[in-house]
Amino acid sequence: MTIAPRNALLVILAALCAACGDGSSPSPAAAPSKPQDARPTAGPDVEVQIVTAAYRTWATTLETNGKVQFNEEGLVRVQAPVTGRVVEILARPGEVVEAGLPLFVLDSPDLGVAKSEYAKAVADVERADKALTLARELYEVRAIAQKEIREAENDYRKAAAERERAASRLRALGLPEAQLAEVAARTDTSTRLGVRAPRGGVIVERNVAPGQVVAYGQSDTPINLFVIADLATMWVLADVYEPDVPRVRLGQPVVVTLPCCPGERGEGRVSYISDAVDKETRTVKVRAVVPNRNRALKAEMFVKVAIGTGPARRLAIPQSAVHREGGETFVLVEKGPGEYERRPVKLGADLDGTVEVLGGVTAEDRVVSTGGILLKRIVK
Repeated sequence: MTIAPRNALLVILAALCAACGDGSSPSPAAAPSKPQDARPTAGPDVEVQIVTAAYRTWATTLETNGKVQFNEEGLVRVQAPVTGRVVEILARPGEVVEAGLPLFVLDSPDLGVAKSEYAKAVADVERADKALTLARELYEVRAIAQKEIREAENDYRKAAAERERAASRLRALGLPEAQLAEVAARTDTSTRLGVRAPRGGVIVERNVAPGQVVAYGQSDTPINLFVIADLATMWVLADVYEPDVPRVRLGQPVVVTLPCCPGERGEGRVSYISDAVDKETRTVKVRAVVPNRNRALKAEMFVKVAIGTGPARRLAIPQSAVHREGGETFVLVEKGPGEYERRPVKLGADLDGTVEVLGGVTAEDRVVSTGGILLKRIVK
């Protein structure tokens, strides 16, 4: 049968419509859901280096406060050797003096009495010596008994002892040995006495003025007319609290820094540990002798003291592993391949690019040391 062209076109259109009605279009694939326990991971563009916290030998120090004092072993206090009136001052505060240099001049009647007693004692010795010589000569000719010789010998010994006592008194007053001969001959009867420095150093205190009357032996706490100190070294007294006392030992190194001059520092060693606790501050005084370069240390100055208490093993991590953000100090700890978490830590002292860990990290933890700056933006 022959189909007309019009009917043939209708048959083709019907077949095409039937084919379209039988096909089905595929449904879009559902988006995969994120697991509830998924951890933040590092992106492919983040280079991360991991280290393990390790123990290191630490030179530990005990930091505290201290005060500077004059070295008592190099300090001398000059007091009045005799009662008298000050007629002249020969030295001033701040001056450097040598041993034997005159400091001031006293006019003292007691000095005249001491000189007179020495001259009398010398004359008594001469007289007793002549009497003893005469007694021996008389005894040889049987003119006197042996008893009288013994009495003459006793008189001589008493006179010699009195002479030595008077001479010692003049030496204590500062008269040189060569001047005693003039006193014995009564050619030196002056009542003026020059008081000299018993030791060299720097005059750090003066409490006397011309015309002032000073007394000797009339008080249990005599006035220090001059104070001379050796400023080559100073004492530093540090306050150590009771819990820290077992850490301190004799000979440990001490570093002293001045709050007023951060660039100035002194070094010494512990030379004394007090056996008593201050009842007010509950501290023990620890003393160190410190060289006083450029005389930077001043008496009564407050300083910072660091006492080296010896080596100790401490857990440490690199400083690059530590992050601070919003008042929080933390590190990034690897939990698994590509998985990290923030871990708050408590830190201690620094040492050669590392920092002591006091808490938050153990020796088994793996910590991010490099790449943490970018990684911490991902890990929350």
